[in-house]
Amino acid sequence: MVLAEVVPDQVVVALKILNMTYRIAIASSDGDSVNQHFAKAENFLIYEITEGKVEFIEDRLVNAAFDESSHSDIRIEEITNLLSDCKIVFASKLGEKAIKYLYINGIKSFAVNFSLNFIFTTLIKRQNSRVRII
Repeated sequence: MVLAEVVPDQVVVALKILNMTYRIAIASSDGDSVNQHFAKAENFLIYEITEGKVEFIEDRLVNAAFDESSHSDIRIEEITNLLSDCKIVFASKLGEKAIKYLYINGIKSFAVNFSLNFIFTTLIKRQNSRVRII
């Protein structure tokens, strides 16, 4: 089962990355902290982590057509498909259904209340240590 809540060292422990470039999605409305529930998020900030660098890729908007039921299978599937190129998703909260959909699609998910800077620093630190993340 994918962890829904983490402490700093666990942010990357459960992730297996074979190459050193990967994308992450962050449910953030302000660009400073993880502050949106996965199923209710209006957008996800997409970043690429590579060789000790963080690059902002885009702000992906969630299709508003599925807003009527934030926990519906259709909405969760829609969001999962939207983030299919990401290896990790960070949100302030994740329901079991969302965790399952993400896991089945090879995406690790973490419910955290961290700043984006903390996430980036932790991921870069792990990447630079040359320790394989499993």
